[in-house]
Amino acid sequence: MATKNSAVILARVSSKAQEDEGYSLDSQLKLLHGYCDNKGLIVVKSFKIAETASKQQSRKVFQELLDYISKNDIQHLTVEKTDRLTRNMRDAVLIDDWLEKDPNRNLHAVKENLLLHKGSKSDVKFMWNIHLAVAKKFADNLREEAMKGWAEKLAQGWLPAPPPPGYKTVVHNGKRIHVPDSSTKESMKVLFKLYLKPDQSIASITREMERMGVVSRSGRPYAKSHVQKILMNPFYIGINHFMEKDHPGAQEQLISKELFDAVQTKMHKGRPVIQARHEVVFRNFFTCENCGKAFSWQLQKGSYYGSCQRRIEACRGKKYLREDNVDELFRDMLRELVCPSPEVIAWTMQELKENHQNQANNRDETIAALRLKIERISRMDEELYDDKLSGEITKERYLPKHEQFMADKKMTIEELTKLESTDTEQNKKAMTILELSQKAADIYDSRTNDEKREILIELFSKMTANGNSVSVTLTDFARSIMQKSRKDRQTIRRTIHG
Repeated sequence: MATKNSAVILARVSSKAQEDEGYSLDSQLKLLHGYCDNKGLIVVKSFKIAETASKQQSRKVFQELLDYISKNDIQHLTVEKTDRLTRNMRDAVLIDDWLEKDPNRNLHAVKENLLLHKGSKSDVKFMWNIHLAVAKKFADNLREEAMKGWAEKLAQGWLPAPPPPGYKTVVHNGKRIHVPDSSTKESMKVLFKLYLKPDQSIASITREMERMGVVSRSGRPYAKSHVQKILMNPFYIGINHFMEKDHPGAQEQLISKELFDAVQTKMHKGRPVIQARHEVVFRNFFTCENCGKAFSWQLQKGSYYGSCQRRIEACRGKKYLREDNVDELFRDMLRELVCPSPEVIAWTMQELKENHQNQANNRDETIAALRLKIERISRMDEELYDDKLSGEITKERYLPKHEQFMADKKMTIEELTKLESTDTEQNKKAMTILELSQKAADIYDSRTNDEKREILIELFSKMTANGNSVSVTLTDFARSIMQKSRKDRQTIRRTIHG
């Protein structure tokens, strides 16, 4: 139970430099405990804010302190100096309110020899306000200097904050920069592509990230809300988003802009991902041609039936899709993909292999040249920056040339990223899909529902329905196979009976 001599102390270290110079939490606590002993005060609780604490954590500790001293009727709050307690007027008002509610409450600022309470003389309150103003000026100056540093780093193309997963921070020529992390960069590429599949959502990507071992810096799995922010982060395509603004980045891109834009489109404009209650092969596949909403599936009398929510007049009265009938429809379409001439398929496969080999031979030389160009631009930009620091060129001459270097570097990085992520992958994927298209009809029935979905996603893209009339669009490569099979069409439309 608190007494009139009960005291709470607060120790805060606001920078690593202060801790290195002897202003550690332990030294503050020792000073404050000694002061309370000399004044006959009994310390009932200590609050500490370390230099590693975030702004949110600091606010939380400060609020906990206020709640504790108010709830437990503590009459003495002891700090080393005013700026250890607060550096903003908002918190100062809260302290003033706490003091004004009880004339027996006291604030002790030990090194400033300040004892503040409701009945303090005007000179004491005047000194309290001066200390507050000085503390706020110091905080404002720190922020101003930090913002100057941030602006300079952003101007050089680097993010003044930790990078998202897939990257790591290294020291290069005395500067902290962000480079791809070999342990996670491939996983992030896979996750962006995986999200585009119809049966994937933020929740499923969150689970997949944990399964792949992509975790936060503290080793904890990412929350779903954080995963969404990761997928929205333009850092992966060479843009540094900081303080609500976008800045050209000098980091290497992990994914193409086309892939990033496709992810944003699905997240913000695409149809919502409906979580199926039952394991239906075609969950999240079909959308209604009338209302544009996704089909959901229900189990009725041993069979699954799908439809939209039928919230507009044009959808009402339409027949349901029956899963086994749709399943048979796709079997027919898979059989149509089989080319009647094995020789044509063999020739196409050989042509793809030769193209792949030819591109691979040129690809390494092109990539090496692009990387040398990026290094040359970075070196020239660093030399330009050194000239600015030494005063050999003015800031006015530096900025336009630096911006040109950054634009050239960004364009070169985009070219390199696109080359690395699409050229060889497209050839490999073409060969994979060609092989899949010719055997899909034979293996389809023996696959699990998830594997069936994977097959259909690779070969068919847009799937819509109007009642039991189904329209399915082939992927570009599947359409080329149909053309080789002398079935020159892009969309297959069927009416399902039954």
